[in-house]
Amino acid sequence: MDEEQKDRILIVLTILVAILVFGISHYLSLDDEYDFGASVSDESVFEVNLTTGIKYKFLIDGGLIGGPVSIDVTISKGSYVPFDESFRTDPMDTFTVYYPYEPMFTVKENGTYQVHVNPSSGSCKIAIFDTNS
Repeated sequence: MDEEQKDRILIVLTILVAILVFGISHYLSLDDEYDFGASVSDESVFEVNLTTGIKYKFLIDGGLIGGPVSIDVTISKGSYVPFDESFRTDPMDTFTVYYPYEPMFTVKENGTYQVHVNPSSGSCKIAIFDTNS
């Protein structure tokens, strides 16, 4: 492969990465489509109303600079805990992708739930999305 072909491939890859990064950041910026959305940089607790019969998806966006390496999230109502996950990034991944990626959950009773978020360091956006809409 000559130098000109390598340059063309690099340009195409750069454009694709830019489109992907813009798409992911735009994906979490549509706050009106989410049941809950917030920016977090420190340990925080939020309240969200959740409903039975709905499958929810939990999303994290570390942004362009990169968010925390890990983030612990618990969603609870009293002693009932329908969601408890520790998200981690893959250090070999070029993008900030958190695993498990977009886990889903349901609740067995309607009401106000506490969303406890504890990022290791850095800031990120979190969202809860109703997969039924």
